Amino acid sequence: MTETGSRQPSFGPLSAQECRSRLEAGSIGRVAWNTVEGPQVLPVTYTVHNDAVVFRTAAYGPLADLRHVRRVAFEIDAFDPETRTGWSVLVSGQSRAAAKADELVELWSKADPVPWAPGTRNLFIEISLDQLSGRAIGS
Repeated sequence: MTETGSRQPSFGPLSAQECRSRLEAGSIGRVAWNTVEGPQVLPVTYTVHNDAVVFRTAAYGPLADLRHVRRVAFEIDAFDPETRTGWSVLVSGQSRAAAKADELVELWSKADPVPWAPGTRNLFIEISLDQLSGRAIGS
């Protein structure tokens, strides 16, 4: 109890299974990586497929650079300012372009991820789930 009599909210890590569940249930996240100009963070719609975060992008946009293998971070979160609760899940992994024919057929047959941005978005980028961590704060 605090001096005002209210309980302190719980705060701590999410289990690997909780992180995975929240990641699989989500559809919008942010990809972060280093560029020659410095850090870049962009939102994407995504799905989890074959132990990877997968999203579609334009072949010549800023996210297309992730077709080359590189270390990236991917984050999803949810917050409720009114109740002062929330959580965040962070993926650390390698990006790469999905290029195997059977993999692409499977990805194109799924309903997601459908990009919100206009234009042709036919490059699938995968981020491996090398490290998965999360934190939550609640009452």
